[in-house]
Amino acid sequence: MSFKSKSVKRFSIRGFLAAILHPFMTSPTDAPGVFTLGDSCNDVGDWHTLLLNNELSSQCELEHMVFCKSTTSVQHEFLLLHFRHPTQHHAVAILVLDRTSRPDSTENHNGNGSSRSVGIGQSAVVSPSVSTTPAHDSIFTTPNNGSAIESYLTKRYGQHKYLCNLDFSASARPSAMQVSVLLCVLRKHSPTYHLWQYQCYWYAYTVWEALKRLFPGCRETTLSEGRSRFRGQEVRKAESVEAVCELYRAEWAHFENAADERRRAKEEERRQREEAERKANEAERRADEERRQREEEKRKADAESRRADEERRQREEAEREYEAELNRMRARMAELERHAV
Repeated sequence: MSFKSKSVKRFSIRGFLAAILHPFMTSPTDAPGVFTLGDSCNDVGDWHTLLLNNELSSQCELEHMVFCKSTTSVQHEFLLLHFRHPTQHHAVAILVLDRTSRPDSTENHNGNGSSRSVGIGQSAVVSPSVSTTPAHDSIFTTPNNGSAIESYLTKRYGQHKYLCNLDFSASARPSAMQVSVLLCVLRKHSPTYHLWQYQCYWYAYTVWEALKRLFPGCRETTLSEGRSRFRGQEVRKAESVEAVCELYRAEWAHFENAADERRRAKEEERRQREEAERKANEAERRADEERRQREEEKRKADAESRRADEERRQREEAEREYEAELNRMRARMAELERHAV
């Protein structure tokens, strides 16, 4: 799937063939949190958990980002993340990432983070309160369908434009898991939404710049001016990129260590399971061998018994024949004695 932007696209055979063949390629649904059958909107922490529970999801690679801005009165900023499937390489999913103020617990959770509506019929994004409130960092997934993502963007943000593209080098693309760890770091670093420091402008800027710094070799293309600006005026925001990168490096090292521990634990569990199976199989083989030996001994004993029975029968038969022959000889002798007299 490709996302249309206002930039001029250069012709490529690969892109041309992909455009022709795309309608005939099935969209994968085996990577929840990235490739889905239906729409979903997840808190970044919940998204991280989804990836932890599915290896394919965690291995999807971020190859392209788009920095976007609503052109309605709110002028909300958000990011589009283009993830490629790790095995079905034709498939690309576009996810939407942004920060709003957390919706009140009494409101329906529609991912808007609203406190009062602005531009009804134009955008679902609303103006947050000036006061500090819990941040709502969310990531939206939709089926691998260009019209679905366009429909969502228009419904949620109204009119919008694309300010920048960021293309990651094929040799240094962040995985979905690495992106999710970064987003969790941002949440930990600044869990509150503050209109003058930690708002959507700060969030989109910090994610964008941190990924550029953590995964060098990417190519940035500016399409339109206006980043971190509200009606042309630069918006104040915290400068957190370096601190977030340091936190990410530490958290990722911790994550990899924990992953190594889990792998070692799984390997040890597998080894113990295989050893238990080996011992069980060995015990079963010994039991089979003992049973075979008992059966062989019984067979030999039965054969010996049959031979003894046969020998006894033959002896008895021989004795009967001998006795019969003696009786015949006695009768003959008696007969001869009578004739002699």
